Order: sequence, then C-alpha cells, then structure tokens
Amino acid sequence: MSGGVSVDWSFSVMDCSQWLKGIILHLDAIKLSITLWWVWRFRNYMVFNDELCSVSAVRRKVIMSTVENSVYNAQRRLWVEQSLWRPPEHPWVKLNTDGSWLSENSAMGMGGVIRDSAGMWRGGFSRGVRHGDALRAELLALEEGLSFCWEGGFQKVSCDCDCLGEVTLFQDWSMERDHLHKHYDVIRRIKCMLARDWGVYVSHIPRDVNSVAHTLASWGVRNVSSNVFWRSSPDFILLPLGRDSMS
Repeated sequence: MSGGVSVDWSFSVMDCSQWLKGIILHLDAIKLSITLWWVWRFRNYMVFNDELCSVSAVRRKVIMSTVENSVYNAQRRLWVEQSLWRPPEHPWVKLNTDGSWLSENSAMGMGGVIRDSAGMWRGGFSRGVRHGDALRAELLALEEGLSFCWEGGFQKVSCDCDCLGEVTLFQDWSMERDHLHKHYDVIRRIKCMLARDWGVYVSHIPRDVNSVAHTLASWGVRNVSSNVFWRSSPDFILLPLGRDSMS
C-alpha cells in the first residue's frame, strides 16, 4: 500500500473460524450482542411501525439489558455453587437427610448418609413405616440421622436438609409454642438432641444436592417396615454418590 503501510491480515488469507472464535470469546461479546439486538429491534420499529427512535433511547436500553444480564449471571453462578455437594471441614462430618411420602400407600420413607471431610461414607440408613405425612417423614429422618451421629461419637455435625419448612422449625430454640405443632413429639425430641453437648448446624440446601439421602429415603418408602443401617454404600446408591464425589 502507499506510504509503506502494510496490513497483517485480510479475509482472503485469514482463517475465518479463528476470526469468529475471537469475536465470540471476546470480553465484550455479550455487550456487542446486546447492542446489535437493540439496534436491530429499533430499526424494525422504524421500518415497520414508522416510529423514530433516538440514539439515547437505544443507549438506555443497551445499558439496562447489560445490567440485567450481569444480575442474571451473578444469580446463576450462585445457584451453580449451591448446587454442588461439598464435604465439611475436618473434623466435622456432614449428615444429609431426606423424607419420602406416598399418599396412595400411606407410607413414609426416611433416609440419610453420614460422610466425613474426605467425602468418605461413614454410615447411612433407610427406614419405612406406615401412616404420617411428608413433613413428619422429614423430621423422623433428621431425628434418625442425629441419633446415628451421636451414637457414632461424632461431636461436630453439619446437617443438610432440602425441606425449608423443617429447617425453619429449628431456627428458634424456644419450645414455648412447639406444643401447638402437629408434630410436637418429634420436634421436641430433636430440639433436646440439638441441646446436647456437641456442635450441630442444621441448614437448608437445594434438592439437587441431596440426591443420596433422597435415594435412601425412596428405598425406605418402597420397603415398608424396613429399618436398615448401611455400613457401606449399597449398590443402588452408587450413581448419586458418584455424582456428589465429582462435585
């Protein structure tokens, strides 16, 4: 070219796939996409609806959409982080419990698993009984799991449940109004256990992170009158157990 200026690339010699990849992976690719979307949309308003749009209006929409996208990505990252099973810090153990209820059979299933800071199986249980309801199944599963932890000598227990209604019952340590609850008997027994000389935290988690306990509870509800303590992981639990270990 004139003036001795050379061009390092051109479409005739450049790898188009690399060019597209560079655009797609660019830090401003999302902002560019949002801008092009609103330019195209306002252009359609002008062509098809005879609506004149100012540059400031387009700019406002681009900024709003960029902010909304940032909020969505932040929420999505938080959801992904919360949707992973994580082992506790040493010397804590993690207790996951779950309850299952089949109204057509009037049966409850309770299940739970205890794992250490390395994610190793320290015990699990499945139990099935007649009558009750969904919340009672959740509460009985928690009671059973805490009993196994206490009997096993675990002094620091992080307990995770996917039933928010169950977890909120133990955010208030007072027993003054517990007698009004339908399941007062189980709630009172659990609160007495939590008041013992040990460290226990009960937390709510997404259902996706509780697949092992859910599978054990489902086995219990299908096997009414069963009461099994699994010293090692049963074969039917290997898939959800592997999913947790990968996270």
